[in-house]
Amino acid sequence: MSRIAGWFTEEDKIGIQDNAILDQWEVPFGAWIDQMVDWIDANLVWLLDAIKWPFEFLLRNFVDNFLIEWLPWWGAVVLIFIIGCLVRTIPVGVTAGLSLALCGLLGADYWVESIRTIGMVLVAVVLCAIIGVPLGILCGRVDSVWNAVRPVLDAMQVVHAFVYMLPIIFFFSIGVVPATMVTMIFAIPPLIRLTNLGIRQVPEDVVEASRAYGATELRVLTDVQLPLARPALMAGLNQTLLLSISMLGIAAIMGAGGLGRLVYKSVQNLSVSQAASSGLALFIVAVVLDRLSQPEDSDGGNLFSRIRRAWATRSNPEELLKDAEASSAKKAVEKKEEHKQLTPQERVGYVAVAVGGVVAFISTFLTWGKDSGLFSGHSRSTDLDLAGQSFTGLQASGGSWVGYAVFGISVFLVMAALSSLRKAGSGNRWFSPDGVVIGAIAMLIVSLSYLLLNSAQGTVSYSHGIGIYLALAASILTVLGAIYAMWTAPYSALRPLPLTVNWSRVVTVGAAVLFVYVGTIAGWTFDERGSGELSPDQEAEVEMLREECDTDPSTCPLNTLEIGTIYNAARLSSKIIHDGYTEEGGGLGYLSIIGIAVAALCAIPAVGLIRKEEHYRWRWSSMVAGVGLGVSLVGLAWIASLLRVSETLIVSGNGAFLVLCAGYIVFSSSKKLLSEFRREMDYDDSLVNT
Repeated sequence: MSRIAGWFTEEDKIGIQDNAILDQWEVPFGAWIDQMVDWIDANLVWLLDAIKWPFEFLLRNFVDNFLIEWLPWWGAVVLIFIIGCLVRTIPVGVTAGLSLALCGLLGADYWVESIRTIGMVLVAVVLCAIIGVPLGILCGRVDSVWNAVRPVLDAMQVVHAFVYMLPIIFFFSIGVVPATMVTMIFAIPPLIRLTNLGIRQVPEDVVEASRAYGATELRVLTDVQLPLARPALMAGLNQTLLLSISMLGIAAIMGAGGLGRLVYKSVQNLSVSQAASSGLALFIVAVVLDRLSQPEDSDGGNLFSRIRRAWATRSNPEELLKDAEASSAKKAVEKKEEHKQLTPQERVGYVAVAVGGVVAFISTFLTWGKDSGLFSGHSRSTDLDLAGQSFTGLQASGGSWVGYAVFGISVFLVMAALSSLRKAGSGNRWFSPDGVVIGAIAMLIVSLSYLLLNSAQGTVSYSHGIGIYLALAASILTVLGAIYAMWTAPYSALRPLPLTVNWSRVVTVGAAVLFVYVGTIAGWTFDERGSGELSPDQEAEVEMLREECDTDPSTCPLNTLEIGTIYNAARLSSKIIHDGYTEEGGGLGYLSIIGIAVAALCAIPAVGLIRKEEHYRWRWSSMVAGVGLGVSLVGLAWIASLLRVSETLIVSGNGAFLVLCAGYIVFSSSKKLLSEFRREMDYDDSLVNT
């Protein structure tokens, strides 16, 4: 059969069951899309520019010009602190500011990329809010709009981000703008859905009542529906922000900057140090943004669980509001309750704490060191002999970060004491007898760390000033006052505590003791100033190998390898490591091991090995936490001081870091028990029977 008589020759015939027949009926879908993209690029450039303009405008002016170039690092920290205080609470603001400052301490590059990451996420969230909130309101008020938008949202939530990443790359190339676009597309559906749900959940009778009283539709929306829908709207914004944070990795693949780029680069280069630093900075930024955007009734939780929940509920974010609705339906009748008044012992103790805190605060501005740099001498040879000069507790060659620790704790103690004297039990949870004990003991230990710190090798005429002795005396006064106040404080557990021994705390404290021991014998200071310098014998050997290579070129490969081995051996042998017991390690290993031993002894009654009474365990647990915080501050002060003053090739070692971690572990082991105690209440008997 020929092609004229029929469609195919015998050679052209393909059975219906043969997969090759599909090639004869291939739908050119890819070609159609390719043609459409070419047509859009040729005829709709103005539309693409219009879509791209708000992203470019915000990213260029807000992120690059304002956050990175104009705003100094301290301005960004203060700004985050103010925002945290305004939108959440003062503790949240303080935590956010300090956390962001830590990103800067990792290095200038990490600071810039952290700010760039914050800017990118905020731009994406702002644009999501500009589009998502009005669209969600419209969906909540008009059923036909919701019926049309819902299938689109379903498609956006089902399709993987890589799928709609490709057309955006086709139209807008790669870079921060298309990456922000993809982030916005991925993160906007929960905001629209929750805004729509919040509007629809407003009771219809409330809406009708407002209309009956003559309210316009705009007044109904602004005065009735939006205020009542605020919890759902805030939950939607928080979910949008969490999903934006989770897209930073994909944004890095698309060529965006920020911390995602550093993480991606570290993976490509197999750089462990860069991966650790960039990962830590990314985690801090994510936690800060999450805490600032959490709704007031949020249960908090850790960041990873919240992001995981955001991903899980992305297709059905309405589930996030079920817990909030259940809790709001169970509001109890409030009764007028007052905390028990201060006992005379408490009052005396808090006065002593306040006086000690003021004295410690003043001591940081007085002379802590004379004639030489105590801390800086361990890492900067120019400070070994500073004859005729004196330094306060806040100066780099003076108290350095020990002075900052005393300064901060003294402010806390004064605030806590005054708050308790004004109205007992009304302040922050930490403004309590156990919180004051923790701060006082920590200040005592960190003050001792400066007084007991060995002078650096080569110091000629160093002597202590009056400031450190005054800080130590003030610390002792605050410890005595805090323990005296706590001893008679009418605090009780919210629920009966188990009478069994808390063996998990025993294991935790034991592990911390081991951590501190390893930390004290590990490196506290790494001196690499002589790294790579060859000894005379090594220089002679290198010169001989080079001459042999010039004489006989065939020996060059092996000789080059041997020269590299010599240089590597010189680098390793010239790296000087000082542990926590040596002079160049500050000798703070002794204080650390003694401190953790005291914490272990205090943990014996705290876990119930001696007595089972709740108050007994509460008091000893506060002492355990105080010693743990103090030991942690010893490691932190050493690390931070060397960061502040050291030369490029002198760095703090992992020994101080292990001590810091161990102290924090001990401190955290008491947090659960301490959180169970609140100040007892005085109830008005006249209200009991009402």
